[in-house]
Amino acid sequence: MLHAAVLLLMTGSAITAAACCLVAGGLAPPAVPWQSRQSAVVMALGMVALCAGGGDARVPLLVAAAGIASAMLGVVGTRGRAHADACFHRALGCVVMALCALAVAGARLGPSAPVPADSGHAGHGALVPMSWAAGAGVLALLGLMLVARARQRGGLGRRATVVGRVDASRAAGLRGAEVGAPVLRRGVLSGPILLEAEGGAMAISLIVMAAMVLTP
Repeated sequence: MLHAAVLLLMTGSAITAAACCLVAGGLAPPAVPWQSRQSAVVMALGMVALCAGGGDARVPLLVAAAGIASAMLGVVGTRGRAHADACFHRALGCVVMALCALAVAGARLGPSAPVPADSGHAGHGALVPMSWAAGAGVLALLGLMLVARARQRGGLGRRATVVGRVDASRAAGLRGAEVGAPVLRRGVLSGPILLEAEGGAMAISLIVMAAMVLTP
């Protein structure tokens, strides 16, 4: 029961992240280019495939190959663009998913040689280091995402202060209804809000996947 709930949490958060990314791309295409959208979709499909693959070791191998290919495609043509960091983070997420998939493949294939009883994660066989690499990758990616969001919020705060001073004088002569309507429109699920939700859902799915891989 608990295992099923964990799988549901992982796949549900991955699908939520992909949906938020796709909708945000529709609202603000320059902020979410196709490279980012395909990475988010591949991550979601890969996690669903890992959960639905049962004990077949070929499924995680295919997921790993798809994740690496998506990661390479996710950074094509993004150098120097304003949202290159976000594309890189999603591509790195695909790499982490590929590492987790390889660790799962090692667990499903079983040990190719006798493993000492005190080695830990004996069922992972020769791919034991891959599970730790996946966990380290998740931690590194979460750190990068937190730093990027802190920078982004700091930049938006400084920009909003300058823009707010200019807009205050313009809005002073407008009627309340004329000022309130744009505010209400901006309050509806906007691109930045969806991207924040995507980041949170992506973090949850990766943390759950790393925990499953590291658990014996």
